[in-house]
Amino acid sequence: MGKNTKRVQEFIDGIPDSKLTALPSSAGTIYTTTDFRLDMQGLTSGDPQKHNLQIQINKQTTITSLKKSAPQTVATLLVLKNDAPSAATIKQDLTTNIII
Repeated sequence: MGKNTKRVQEFIDGIPDSKLTALPSSAGTIYTTTDFRLDMQGLTSGDPQKHNLQIQINKQTTITSLKKSAPQTVATLLVLKNDAPSAATIKQDLTTNIII
């Protein structure tokens, strides 16, 4: 596991569970730090609807090796709107889907 993958993992681990147990219905930032942010990009149009979650590199990141890549997506996850899993499961699934 590379340094930047570990940094994304640390970001995921630091997301408060409360931010993942009540996902918003509209697009917006759910949680942010200097280096990364968790965004809800919106709901999918299919049935059943799903929250489109993405972790992206912030433009103001202090990590030199990531500055050129901002605002690249580094993890994605679709979460059922009406049957969302636990915060721990969402964190685990985001970790599995890290693409950096």
